[in-house]
Amino acid sequence: MGFIPTILDISWCILILMVKKAHSTTLTLDAQGRVLLPRPLRQALGLGPGARLVALVEDGRLVLTPWERLEEELWAELADVQESLAEELLRERRLEAEKDA
Repeated sequence: MGFIPTILDISWCILILMVKKAHSTTLTLDAQGRVLLPRPLRQALGLGPGARLVALVEDGRLVLTPWERLEEELWAELADVQESLAEELLRERRLEAEKDA
């Protein structure tokens, strides 16, 4: 009879594959609650001294995002909203112009 993997075995395999695929490591909190980001992680994100990170809790996970990247994403979303609002305004103006004509 062959080996039949359990859910726990499969979960560990998935975790190992994820760790190998991504820039990842296990971090430990010190007594003051601080975490040191190892050089490979900092380099992968282009972080230097004084870099600002935004910490979010999503689905029970701590997600650290460089401030500049988050800022770029927010500006891109805002641009999409502004463009759709401008299109809506133009559409309304055209309808008003058609009614007046």
